[in-house]
Amino acid sequence: MHTPDRPLKAAVVGASGYVGGELIRLLLGHPSVELTVVASRGQVDQPLTAMWPHFGKLTRLHVSAPDVPAIAQDVDVVFLALPHGTSQEAVASLFDADGAPISGAKVIDMSGDFRLSDPAVYTAHYKAPHTAAALLPRFVYGLSEWMREGIMASQHVANPGCFATAIGLTLAPLAARGLLPAQVTVVAATGSTGSGNKPAAGTHHPSRASNYKLYKVLSHQHVPEITGMLAQLGGETKLSFVPASAPMTHGIFATTVVQTDAPDALADAISAAYADAAFVRVTEGSPELNHVVGSNFADIGVMVGDRELVIACAIDNTIKGAAGQAIQNMNLMLGLPETSGLLLPPSLP
Repeated sequence: MHTPDRPLKAAVVGASGYVGGELIRLLLGHPSVELTVVASRGQVDQPLTAMWPHFGKLTRLHVSAPDVPAIAQDVDVVFLALPHGTSQEAVASLFDADGAPISGAKVIDMSGDFRLSDPAVYTAHYKAPHTAAALLPRFVYGLSEWMREGIMASQHVANPGCFATAIGLTLAPLAARGLLPAQVTVVAATGSTGSGNKPAAGTHHPSRASNYKLYKVLSHQHVPEITGMLAQLGGETKLSFVPASAPMTHGIFATTVVQTDAPDALADAISAAYADAAFVRVTEGSPELNHVVGSNFADIGVMVGDRELVIACAIDNTIKGAAGQAIQNMNLMLGLPETSGLLLPPSLP
């Protein structure tokens, strides 16, 4: 385990979004990493507290311009919390014309730009061309519990999507044991923070506060991300994914239904896989969002029927599904304890 003789330095590029804000919050409390740069196109040179008042008296940082190559020269790790399609441009700026990195900074990308190994699949699902396809092989997919060795050895990590985290944690134990059924159905509801902080007709509070609806049914962009990750673990399935917009701010609750002749074996595989996991708790019966929101924990409940298995996973979409998992990956990449800065209990009720 690495014991740094100085605080390691981190930068958050894209500080104005919800994920950027959560990265800042977690890094400000990290015992071994100092947040030295927060960057955004808006409010440059203004105090960070003008953007995020809740950090008052916790930091004196000012907002920097998002000059990613310059920022990378002065830090150990760069978090890119940028929109899909723009992150790939920022990553490309970190390499010279011959493809060599211009700094030794580790990069954790929060967008979907480097989660898929096939640029054609990326273009189809994100509706944008992949202009940095040559850099895709440099990135390791960052589902922390399952890609640990690759993450530890990598300079570049593609942080998973929030839905992909919840569903990936659910199905990975079955894929790794060769128990993944040929067909899996998942219904998962997400909170409004998953849509970002720019109001849109279908996602802002008045449309969502007392509403529940499905969206992107069987066509969500996280499907190829999930199936690609499962394939890395040796499992293939047809994933029928039904996402839902729920009247809550934080959280993802994913319910997976599996038809199987051996439900007990599948349930045992899930329990065994996470027996020593720091942030995955296998529970009896249904998990509850209140038990994970505000934390980096993922609670998985396994319910066994005669010839079927129901698996429910609850996470905070902005923490375990984004910023918290990114800090977990940073810890692995920098040789720090995996739990460093992350052992935060949720807040009830």
